[in-house]
Amino acid sequence: MLRLRLLSGRAAVLRFVVPGLCAGLLLAGSCGSAARADASVPQTVVKYRVYAHGFNVMDIQASYRLSESQYGVTAHIKTGGFFGLFMKTNLQTSAQGRFGSADVEPALFDSVGWSRGRNRHVSLAYRDQMPEVTLIDPVETDRDAVPAADEKGAIDTLAVLMNLLHQVRTNQSCGGPEKVFDGMRLSTLSVHPAGLQQIPSGGPLDWGKDALRCDFVAQQIEGFKRSSENSKLRNPQPGRAWFEKVGDAGFVAVRVEIDHPKLGRITIILDGPPQQTT
Repeated sequence: MLRLRLLSGRAAVLRFVVPGLCAGLLLAGSCGSAARADASVPQTVVKYRVYAHGFNVMDIQASYRLSESQYGVTAHIKTGGFFGLFMKTNLQTSAQGRFGSADVEPALFDSVGWSRGRNRHVSLAYRDQMPEVTLIDPVETDRDAVPAADEKGAIDTLAVLMNLLHQVRTNQSCGGPEKVFDGMRLSTLSVHPAGLQQIPSGGPLDWGKDALRCDFVAQQIEGFKRSSENSKLRNPQPGRAWFEKVGDAGFVAVRVEIDHPKLGRITIILDGPPQQTT
């Protein structure tokens, strides 16, 4: 029964743990160079493991450059451990953008690789706060389209994550609502600070006694599959993330928890200290 629950919820895990993931507040990326950003800023490389019901279901590696004015990030996400015996996911994503006077301003987003049984590719470009789908393969004809007017002001998932980390580094706080669009689905995400808190036990590494906690609630609002009218995935999905200063890398997400309506609690844990390269 446990295996069936994990398999039936695999697409939902992907939406929340990879870009396509609307509330997974970690920085996912490959070990190669981050998407174009200020080359004078060191590149930070981090690794995460994703757990559901105690099983390691996904592995994530992250590489990003983040300055006061811009960001570049790439992503490599793959199924791992027990989960990898029953399904395959291998995705590469990348994004770049800048920080304006009031908010993050994404420029490009791209996600390509094997997911949900076939190769998929989605690319977004932005102009005047409007995301434009420049490539989507395959087109999912069994899904309701998101009206263009509702896409106004929406940003991609990696832009959400980089903006959150920028807030934490700049203000030691987090907050604000966002609209998130991944090329097919439109979601809302609200974030608010919950102060300093001891990191919960249960991870493979102990980072410190206290970390900045940010709570969030994500909810898909448009772009549903027509067969999902009564799906629990339409419900709000709360979660929380802990950020801590780790060595020269500064603030990084060290733990994320997502309360999933089908799979229960999904836990994402930093796996080893961050590395910095030029």
